[in-house]
Amino acid sequence: MAKKQKNRSLPKTGHIVTTGVFMALVFGITAAGMISKDREFSEMENRPLEQMPKFTFERLIKGDYTSELEKYMSDQIFMKDGLMTIKTASDRTLGKTCMNGVYLAKDGYYIQDFKENRTLEDTNIGCLNEFAEGLDGDIPVSFLLAPNASCVLNDKLPAVNTCGDQDAAAEHIRESLSQRIALAYPAEELKADSDGCYYRTDHHWTAKGASMGYKALCETMGLSPAEGYERSTEELRDFYGTLYSKAPAAWAVSDTIDLVDYTNNNIIVKYISPNGDHKPPEECIELDGVLLKQGLFAEAPKTTKDKYATIMGGNFALCEIETNGALDENVLILKDSYANAMLPDLCTQFRHISLIDLRYYHMEEESVSEYVRSHNIDRVIFIYNVDFINSDNNFVWLE
Repeated sequence: MAKKQKNRSLPKTGHIVTTGVFMALVFGITAAGMISKDREFSEMENRPLEQMPKFTFERLIKGDYTSELEKYMSDQIFMKDGLMTIKTASDRTLGKTCMNGVYLAKDGYYIQDFKENRTLEDTNIGCLNEFAEGLDGDIPVSFLLAPNASCVLNDKLPAVNTCGDQDAAAEHIRESLSQRIALAYPAEELKADSDGCYYRTDHHWTAKGASMGYKALCETMGLSPAEGYERSTEELRDFYGTLYSKAPAAWAVSDTIDLVDYTNNNIIVKYISPNGDHKPPEECIELDGVLLKQGLFAEAPKTTKDKYATIMGGNFALCEIETNGALDENVLILKDSYANAMLPDLCTQFRHISLIDLRYYHMEEESVSEYVRSHNIDRVIFIYNVDFINSDNNFVWLE
């Protein structure tokens, strides 16, 4: 009888130990979070972190304080980056292949999931069409639609996946475009030579992929890629991109960014409207109230996790670039960040380039159409990736 009572007590002891360990972890992490200094920026997530919100009874009643406090506690949790890595490992052990919208694919690739949003896609294409049709008929309009890795590297996705069909989405976009817009969609070219066209840990294409996109765009515009420029490459090693940040793993293999430069091309970048996802590079000088720098590449990001921001220093509302390009044309490029890797090649082609990013070009002194007229734009180019067309809400700023 005594033996049976002893056996019954064992599970209770185990429960007590488990509960004790769990409580120690919870309260230990909470206490450590309270003691440790708040972080202002996360290198892993590449974003500013929420700081302790200001308390007032009015903000408490409205719910603003509790909402911000929840974000603060989530952002400032002790050892958050390490815990995210542990979670990825745990999920992988359980057989999960998709985390936070990212597939852990073959050969160490992180591939972003794609879901076609036909309603938003049609809205965005409608904005591009309306803008193009409102331009002077002599201004040619070209559109480089960049496929994402989920399309080009589809064979690397897990056997079971729910990724949408980007080729089908691109075909719908092609059918929906105004006749004023000439489309380049280099999916087949990229698939035929896909090795090294996309980063393993980031959603962007590499210098190789961007160069292939540039050649497809030139063909659509009826131009030959510029020649006679001396090409050099600087390597930035140990790059872990945005997709890695969503599912960090100890086994992930870093990427190398190739910064392509043409040494006999003199490039001056003007940050006309510097609102964006970063501050203008520190090496900028101010001249007549405008920040400007020589060359496309910023120095500070080279030593950070966010190495892709080395190109231009990030994305900004409006930049103007002067070059020794082959064609003396004023070109407006409406873009997402996929265009950044193409800039070294584009700067050999055109002498005057204006870059507008509609994510930040809001409530400016001139609408985009007014900018085209006031700056005597000779050519307009859209450069967007398929996922962006299906997810971004800022195309309405073209109107």
